[in-house]
Amino acid sequence: MSIETLRHFFAWCFVFNYAMLLLWFALHMGLHSWFTGLSRRFFNVAPEKYDSITLKAMFFFKLAVFLFNLAPYLALRVIS
Repeated sequence: MSIETLRHFFAWCFVFNYAMLLLWFALHMGLHSWFTGLSRRFFNVAPEKYDSITLKAMFFFKLAVFLFNLAPYLALRVIS
């Protein structure tokens, strides 16, 4: 596998994962009351706790995307 192929792979992984993060954020903002009601009904989670959990998960996912997709892509850009 060539460096060029790996660069394309990490670039597309970053684009796909960041698009998933943006979709998650849009759904969270657009359907907030529905998701909080669903979490309260099935898991007995308060809306404040739901928001805290969701935002921490989004932060973790964004950090993972940067660490595992963007960092290798930039490293491959630097060496080639």
